[in-house]
Amino acid sequence: MGFFDTLKRLIIEEERTGSHTTTGSEGEDALLEELEPRHITDEEFHELIQEGVTLVDFWAEWCAPCHVIAPSIEDLAREYGTQTNITKLNVDHYPHIAGELGIMGIPTVIVFKDGQEFKRFVGVQPYERFAQAVEEALQEGT
Repeated sequence: MGFFDTLKRLIIEEERTGSHTTTGSEGEDALLEELEPRHITDEEFHELIQEGVTLVDFWAEWCAPCHVIAPSIEDLAREYGTQTNITKLNVDHYPHIAGELGIMGIPTVIVFKDGQEFKRFVGVQPYERFAQAVEEALQEGT
């Protein structure tokens, strides 16, 4: 079985079973849910990026590389979710946002600080690059 066949199988399995794992306690489940990337709309996007640090993963369901970086985005939410907004925006649902930002390929991950683009990544990147950008944005101006 090739890479994309395996990836497709995993995606189908995740959709069938749901990606949320229970821990046994409602409080722990709620905390884990809070520390997952937040799927946002176009209206939420404009509001969220205005203040503080917000990372936005621009993705689409059909995009295999988007699924490759998804675990890194989830890890960022767990690591920085209390200090930043770690979000995902589906470009198939909100193509005008991608157009506004000049996004030509996905995955594209953009870190915003106080309404301004701070750093942009296109394509698959390691977790450390995203984390470093978030750290730099958090430290700038403090």
